[in-house]
Amino acid sequence: MRRLLVTLMLAATLLAVPQAASARHTLRTGFTDDSVFRSAPPGERLAGFGHVHSAGGSVVRVFFSWAELAPTPPPSSAVARNPGWAGYRWGTLDRVVRETNGAGLRLLVAFSVAPRWAEGAGRPASAPPGSWRPSAPAFRDFAEAAARRYSGGFAGLPRVRYWQGWNEPNLSDFLTPQWSRRGGRLVPASPGHYRGLLNAFYAGVKAGNRSNFVLTAGTAPFGDHRRGRRRMDPAYFTRALLCVSGRRRPRPVRCPGGPVRFDGLGHHPYPIGPPRRSARHPDDVVIPDLGALTRPLRAAIRGGKVRPRRRKQLWATEISWDTRPPDPTGIPLARHGQYIQGAFYTLWRQGVNVVTWFLMRDQAPGPGYGFTLQSGVFFRGSTVAQDRPKPSSFQAFRFPFTAYRKRGVAQLWGLAPSGGRVVIERRRGGRWRRVTSLRARGDRLFFAKRRIRRGTVLRARRGPETSLGWRVGPNETE
Repeated sequence: MRRLLVTLMLAATLLAVPQAASARHTLRTGFTDDSVFRSAPPGERLAGFGHVHSAGGSVVRVFFSWAELAPTPPPSSAVARNPGWAGYRWGTLDRVVRETNGAGLRLLVAFSVAPRWAEGAGRPASAPPGSWRPSAPAFRDFAEAAARRYSGGFAGLPRVRYWQGWNEPNLSDFLTPQWSRRGGRLVPASPGHYRGLLNAFYAGVKAGNRSNFVLTAGTAPFGDHRRGRRRMDPAYFTRALLCVSGRRRPRPVRCPGGPVRFDGLGHHPYPIGPPRRSARHPDDVVIPDLGALTRPLRAAIRGGKVRPRRRKQLWATEISWDTRPPDPTGIPLARHGQYIQGAFYTLWRQGVNVVTWFLMRDQAPGPGYGFTLQSGVFFRGSTVAQDRPKPSSFQAFRFPFTAYRKRGVAQLWGLAPSGGRVVIERRRGGRWRRVTSLRARGDRLFFAKRRIRRGTVLRARRGPETSLGWRVGPNETE
């Protein structure tokens, strides 16, 4: 009987892998923007950290090239695992770690791009540098050196807990080959190769501290839908990575090299329109389509194809829309704010734990708006300190609020600027009148269900701050 109870409890835990949010589920937000957090002058970087706080963010994601940090091949594996080896170039990462920690923000460090000495032999001209069959053992040694350096006990450096191994491995821009020939037919190559890289990265990061958090590379949202092309469909790639087969009813299959190991699953659910519009192809994954990733994840955990065998976090590590202005083809500012709110709720509802927006500030126009991203929550100024918040975008990011209807009931959801009493108001006769009062938790989240007439315009108030208005029922964010 005791064994039966343990089995039932384990099964319940596995079935709790995120599919829809629970009342206790939270959402953290932040930014991916290397032009600010890595490359800007010192005073501007500090201003950037201030902008993260002002927007209600708590997470900063920063990219580093493995090739940049380890340009010289180490003479041995033991030397490669040494965080103090003179062949490493840690200077910029040391600074980012110190500054982000000093700003009181969570830092997610993401690595990709292998040094030439760690690539496989015979890289073809079509494969981008740093993408060709990266060495898993070398990646493990490098990850251990990094994790030991930022363990909180080396040379006075702060600790880094959150680590992401690689970027968009379903694209040949970052990992090649995507496909290989076996018996005269094309078979997926990148999922198996990435499984080896990820397991090596996991082992290295955990050697620095067992409580470190390892996130999978964020997969790109769209594929080419044909074998042999440069982009593999993200849901197909994920099923192959997790060793499951079947789109609707995924089931475990044989897993070469054993289970894959990670703590959180990353994805880049860039949209194709409003935040609740699904992708056209069932193996593409935009904002509302995360079930295409969580279904195989649950099957893989149940089948023992993933370790540790427990619930995994979901992180959306890149997402955005461009705005008009400045991009004449972007989303109008008022709609951009509504889209941000709808995206945050829709991702939270599917179990996402963290969203890092790409980017914090608009890029310089350079060769033209068609070649740059104007997706910031801040208009670009002459310096980061002179950046200006985009009115509705910033307000929506700092204080998102939605009231989608489900079975005739309004789902009142939001992230208040701080914990405490939140008043829900409706607009009537040109004035805002109180409807109900809720309480935001210490993590800022509030959620309640109320019967409110369709078409009612609501907003949330926390002290002197208010959210954007939201019309209950179908609207442009549906």
